[in-house]
Amino acid sequence: MNISTIGAIIKKERESCGLTQGALAEISHLSRVTIVNLENGKVGDIGAVKLSEIAENVGISLFSMGKKVDFIKMTLGNVNTSYKNTMSASDLEKFMISGKIQPGLEGQVLHLLDETPTSLVSGAVKQIAAKKNIKAKLVWKNLAKVAADIKSPNKFWSHVG
Repeated sequence: MNISTIGAIIKKERESCGLTQGALAEISHLSRVTIVNLENGKVGDIGAVKLSEIAENVGISLFSMGKKVDFIKMTLGNVNTSYKNTMSASDLEKFMISGKIQPGLEGQVLHLLDETPTSLVSGAVKQIAAKKNIKAKLVWKNLAKVAADIKSPNKFWSHVG
């Protein structure tokens, strides 16, 4: 697979999960120009590790063994750590689609927005958007609004929407 093919895949998946080039650049710790060049197949030596990280941030793995990843399940495993009440898949979907925090799940939402790897959130957004037949951008906007409302210290959220 050449860099032009990889760049086209990254672009397709970035658009599919509703991220802007700027947001992908922010979570990947790169410049927007680097993402633009990658998507156009004109990036220089980017390295396999960085390329893999970019791919994971749009919900795919360059080095997968062909297994489909359940990002919702993985995200729930991450956000429910150390909490007495647990967030269900249905709770996560409702929150991401509506942007409304259900009472008793505030801790999980804070964990989701501030501590969960963006690659998991991105995969969950894509999965929920596909399942509910809605635009992933709407889900990102809901998450970014909640992050702004709770004054999340995660700078990524200011690049979303």
